[in-house]
Amino acid sequence: MMMSIGDLAQTLSMKRQNATLKLMMQEKGQEVTTGRVADAGRALRGDFAPLAAIDTSVARLEGFRAATTEAGTVASVMQTALTTLSDLSSQLASSLLTAAGSGLQQQITSLGQDARQRLETAIGVLNTQFADKALFSGIETGRPPLPDALAFLTTLEGVVAGAISAADVEEMLTGWFDSPTGYDATYQGGAPRAAMEIGPGEQVSISITARDEGIRNSLKGLAMAALLDRGVLQGQAVGRADLARRAGLSLTDTASARTLLSAELGIAEARIDQAATRNGAEMSALQIARTSLVAADPYEAATRLEQAETQLQALYSITVRLSRLSLADYL
Repeated sequence: MMMSIGDLAQTLSMKRQNATLKLMMQEKGQEVTTGRVADAGRALRGDFAPLAAIDTSVARLEGFRAATTEAGTVASVMQTALTTLSDLSSQLASSLLTAAGSGLQQQITSLGQDARQRLETAIGVLNTQFADKALFSGIETGRPPLPDALAFLTTLEGVVAGAISAADVEEMLTGWFDSPTGYDATYQGGAPRAAMEIGPGEQVSISITARDEGIRNSLKGLAMAALLDRGVLQGQAVGRADLARRAGLSLTDTASARTLLSAELGIAEARIDQAATRNGAEMSALQIARTSLVAADPYEAATRLEQAETQLQALYSITVRLSRLSLADYL
């Protein structure tokens, strides 16, 4: 016996089939395009724990990536500043010792001017900022570690006032640079920065500030020579030549301290690079694992998409034929 359904029921049934086939085409088209299943819940059988664990690890590594990028940039900029300071000091030291040996006052005066300009440059690089943060100010990143060169030299002129020999100038400067009420009081920064976390269980320390001995003594040598441009020991040819010699020796003696600071920073840079590489490798592995959990079979998705298209075309053809059916055709 033949069974039939009414026109309304048939129309609703065909609409439901049409919607189902369109949804299937949309899902399979998305899977073919993205390579990922459209319904992750169905693919994982409702168990999202592995996916959540991977996403948590990825988010943590993204944080480490931002940290290593910032730390790497900070270390690189600071390394450039230290290199500049070393170049300024070593080049001037050689010239000062040569001029002191010759005793030529015009040359010593010119080197005093050169030293003043080098001191200005040195203070400028130590006051370097990255992302509006002073790099050599320790935890007080909101302000530069040192005053400008003019104020710095003006202070030192007062410190050596009354000196009658190069030995006096050096002794007074050494006392000021080593005194808590001298250079330490002029330093406008804070304590060294705390170690930065750059990976799971791994930290790196970039603790160099403008208070470090290598920087402090380099500035002392530059300032000693720069005071020649401010009239210190004026009229004392022998004394000024001796001051140039002492400044040159001071800058030469601090070379090893500057090298140690650069080496310390270089070690930190290497650790940051290594951490960034490890974090990147782990990130790639996690992304591969995540993709495998929600990956769609491209062949199966393409086949199902083609089947859905064929079925939808057949449904449209049937719908057209039924819409044209008349009583005369039925009889």
